Amino acid sequence: MTEPNVRPYNPGMVKLKDVAAAAGVSQATASLVLNDRPGVNAQTRARVLAIAKRLGYAPNPLARNLATRRSHTIGLVVTDIENPFFAALTRHLDVYVKEHGYGLILSLSSDDVVKQNQIVEDFVGKMVEGVLIVPALHDIGRRFHAFKKLDASGVPYVFVSSYYPGFPADCAMADLTRGSCDMANHLLDCGHRDSVFLSVEDDTVIPAATRIDGFRQALSDRSLTFSDRMIVRARHPDYQSGLDATRLLLGQRKPDAIMAMNDILALGAVRAIVDRGYRIPADIAVAGYDNVIYSSISQVPLTTVYQDLDRMSHDAVDMLFRRISGDRSDHPLLQLVRPELVVRESTGGRNTLTV
Repeated sequence: MTEPNVRPYNPGMVKLKDVAAAAGVSQATASLVLNDRPGVNAQTRARVLAIAKRLGYAPNPLARNLATRRSHTIGLVVTDIENPFFAALTRHLDVYVKEHGYGLILSLSSDDVVKQNQIVEDFVGKMVEGVLIVPALHDIGRRFHAFKKLDASGVPYVFVSSYYPGFPADCAMADLTRGSCDMANHLLDCGHRDSVFLSVEDDTVIPAATRIDGFRQALSDRSLTFSDRMIVRARHPDYQSGLDATRLLLGQRKPDAIMAMNDILALGAVRAIVDRGYRIPADIAVAGYDNVIYSSISQVPLTTVYQDLDRMSHDAVDMLFRRISGDRSDHPLLQLVRPELVVRESTGGRNTLTV
């Protein structure tokens, strides 16, 4: 069959109807070919593709998304990438999302549930095919209506690093209780009997509650009494809050050790202890959680708990894409990744990795 005459078009101005007219087929047939759909014979398919290439046709991705309801994008809401833990987590998640041929849309909640709700609703409007959520800790008393909107829109979501009780969704996170218990046992082995746990104001949120549970478990296993006096509450899980809370604590009493909910809080505690004239670990031992880069290069290298972010990210993305592929099981999965204790100078130990 003789190929129809093809007249040149301005680049970027070629439309589907132009390709169809030049190839002598209907727009429906041209659409099937250009969207790589079945139902067109090989000869016609080859002719349409050749003419589309010659005309410089570029499909409109937005129009394609609207037609197919596929955007090949995943939304990610993270609390704060100034904390290197979440920056590293974002990088790992991006790698695994791209392995599936998808792009990642990142947005920051500033650790606020109201902003998190707004972001998730915006993701629905952008037609993302799934959402990865690092749960915010601040203002959690408000209703999480955005999750209900995801459910109503059929958009699957997976929690990463933590979750909200009462919202049935898959979650990939470290076994925070085990890591905290290992750390508390390490401090007890070092002879510290007057330790405090540096948490956040709302210690019922999962990242705080699970770590406190580990701290409490270690004491119970050795027949030691836990009391609320052992919990010190910082305003936010950041450096300044750790500094302020520890200064207030040291103005009242001096514990043997401070075990912080994360490394950033612990580094704030280190600053407060040094400013007060105490030595670490001779006067006060300090331990963190997360093993962020700053923990190893601190003025006193920080004993901490390592979370395998690569494994956590792989599991989270794998669960999300299984849901995208049609797994609609009513039973959410909680995938716990084993943590590892990293002992450094801040508790009087040597550089070791304890599994």
